[in-house]
Formats: sequence, C-alpha cells, structure tokens
Amino acid sequence: MNTQFGSNHQASSLAYAAINTLIWVIYLALVLTITQVFALRSPMAEVIATLAAAILLYPLRRWATRAARQRFRHR
Repeated sequence: MNTQFGSNHQASSLAYAAINTLIWVIYLALVLTITQVFALRSPMAEVIATLAAAILLYPLRRWATRAARQRFRHR
C-alpha cells in the first residue's frame, strides 16, 4: 500500500510540474508578445502585460489543477 501511495504521489507531482511548466511558458509568451507587438518598453507596460497574462491564464490554471486533482483523487 505504501508503494502505491508513493507511485501515485510521484505521478501527481509530475502532473503538477507539467501544468506549472506549461502555464509559465504560455505566460512568458503572452508577456513577450504583448510587449513586442504593441512596442511597449516602459516598466508600466510590463506590469500591464503581466496582469493581462495572469488574468487570461487564471481559468486555465484552475481547470488544470482541478483535472489533476480529479485524476489523482486528491481532495
């Protein structure tokens, strides 16, 4: 039973790591795209781009976390 828990725990940790990596890649791509496309160079523009990316990615992060929890039966 203990090895099954360890295996499930490792799988869920890998799933969360994959989700976080994907979200970070999308986040960086959005921030770079927003700042490059609109030619924004000021620190305030970077803050706005960061907030826009965070707002856009929040539902994706919530959905992915819920899916991983259901898959590995976490509460």
